[in-house]
Amino acid sequence: MEQLPLTLKAPKPLPLAYPESPKTVGDHIRKKRMDLKLFQRDIAKIIGVDECTIHNWEMSHSLPQERLIPKIIEFVGYDPRDS
Repeated sequence: MEQLPLTLKAPKPLPLAYPESPKTVGDHIRKKRMDLKLFQRDIAKIIGVDECTIHNWEMSHSLPQERLIPKIIEFVGYDPRDS
């Protein structure tokens, strides 16, 4: 009996840390970062902060300073404080 080539396709499951319903500014940043498949260091360069700062925001250990909100809005594409 001849075997036919078989290819299964399915979407890759989302990582456990993926925030499907973001609530905090850090959640919104993490969601956008994961959607773009970027690392925290990449976002840190875009926003102009240290990689540890991004980690702290995403883990809700700290909040961004008001002066950084315009860069965050530019990255995320909306004001995450309004969500």
